[in-house]
Amino acid sequence: MEIVHAKLGVTAVKPDQFPTGERIEIAFAGKSNVGKSSMINTMLGRKSLVRTSQTPGKTRTINFFEVEQDWYFVDLPGYGYAKISRSESQKWGAMVEGYLKNRLPFITLVLLLDIRHEPNANDKMLYDWCKYYDLPITLVATKSDKLKRSQIQKHIAIIKKGLGACESILPFSSLNRTGREELWQYFGALKSN
Repeated sequence: MEIVHAKLGVTAVKPDQFPTGERIEIAFAGKSNVGKSSMINTMLGRKSLVRTSQTPGKTRTINFFEVEQDWYFVDLPGYGYAKISRSESQKWGAMVEGYLKNRLPFITLVLLLDIRHEPNANDKMLYDWCKYYDLPITLVATKSDKLKRSQIQKHIAIIKKGLGACESILPFSSLNRTGREELWQYFGALKSN
């Protein structure tokens, strides 16, 4: 899919700062440095709309990116970064939970998992939390270019088992754009429902 219009719309830390209107929202979550910013840039066909960093924990707000006329891509703060205080971590958790539980136009949470690693406790907790509240979730295994093609399905099976997931997991690479078109097709199908 070719994206013509994409820009940062709103940066928020509390619900009264969230944008209003009828746009469909797709939220992106994952541990720090899992590749959220790179993935959003790849999905939007941009190089640096969303700032990327080698330093974990850079995203500390909820960022709403306007996509065409009817979408928001919502970049949620990464979790699990060890060098922040416990109170800061709890504040981020409350901010993200408030978004996920109370945002009506939200159609799916894209949970990003590094394909090279088993899900950690925070990944499992977010997955289980979404299942408990019956929130729509899409599982994506990032950095698939870091593995040989023959290893991808094995690693996806490890992630699936670690989460206890029944959903399929899409391998994705920001480097070679693997999974981009499949994910856009999936979003389009969600939009139609």
